[in-house]
Amino acid sequence: MEFNGKGEIEISPGTTFNFIVVSLELIGASIYDDIVAGIASEFKAEIGRRQQVKQFAAAAWDFITKWKVMGVEYKREGNRADDLLLIDSLCEGIATFLNNAGPSIDGVLILVDEADKAPETARLGEFTKLFTEKMTKLKCDRVCLGLAGLPSLIPKLRASHESAPRVFETLTLEPLEPNECEEVVRRGLTQAAQKNGFDTSIEDPALKSIVRLSEGYPHFIQQFAYSAFEEAHSNNITLADVNLGAFKENGALDQLGKRYFAELYFDRIASRDYRRVLNSMANHLDDWVPRAEIIKTSGVKETQVNNALKALRERGIILPNEQKKGEYRLPTKSFAVWIRALNAKQQQQKKQKPDTANGSRP
Repeated sequence: MEFNGKGEIEISPGTTFNFIVVSLELIGASIYDDIVAGIASEFKAEIGRRQQVKQFAAAAWDFITKWKVMGVEYKREGNRADDLLLIDSLCEGIATFLNNAGPSIDGVLILVDEADKAPETARLGEFTKLFTEKMTKLKCDRVCLGLAGLPSLIPKLRASHESAPRVFETLTLEPLEPNECEEVVRRGLTQAAQKNGFDTSIEDPALKSIVRLSEGYPHFIQQFAYSAFEEAHSNNITLADVNLGAFKENGALDQLGKRYFAELYFDRIASRDYRRVLNSMANHLDDWVPRAEIIKTSGVKETQVNNALKALRERGIILPNEQKKGEYRLPTKSFAVWIRALNAKQQQQKKQKPDTANGSRP
């Protein structure tokens, strides 16, 4: 591994690294010390799971067994002095461990998932800023902090510390290409054959439908493919299997909604007109949509559109364009894809509904 003329690191083929990886989800983190305690606990637990640390870094193992997780008294009163003690305790513990471990450990990688779901009381932006500054003062450059979340994560970081977003390099994960989606499904069927002892094929229209419904999002591909697989009773997945698995009650669409989007679309919204505004915006995926376009395509009165945009923005369901007034977008393409699929399901149900007005039986 060496630096090139651009200040970038070049890694030789075959090079491997030995990092302590700490994974944490912030879904349940409600206050500041929940984050610190979670990272410290996972850090210590991860070391305990790695037997080679005991063998090759005895001094580090001895330290970590004696190190008290959250070794300072904390009264949960939001006192800044106590918060700084918490950061000091965490950072000094990690730095001391790495110093004792020597070259046997290359570093520590802290990955925080669902970071956008942390409430304001967690002060995530302030934590990241204080954490990185403290590690710099300790001259410890073998720690990497990564946050994963929806686009609303950036303004949430900025809310508790204006410069917190500048600590990170932002990486946008794009959807898979259609041929990549197809490959994911085929590999899944290959693995299923190895586990089940028999092959399951998929017809081309069925495969194309899964690609279209998922629009490249891995968790969508997995759910639509799994639900279609469950409906196939002849070791062959057809288009009918995909449609039934996707749109039936408690099918793929319902499962995705419960897991990711129902709160945004149903729980936080009581107005049907507000949902019609979201439906209109979903036609543009996560592109910026002018207010005039929403009024034109949603079928909602202008005053109600204005009320909807204000409420949806305040509830964190849509994002305003800070560079151009009067433009808004959905936070992710996946949310838009789910709304479009939900609308497709509703349209399909309307077509299948008997025409009772003409005397047809229900």
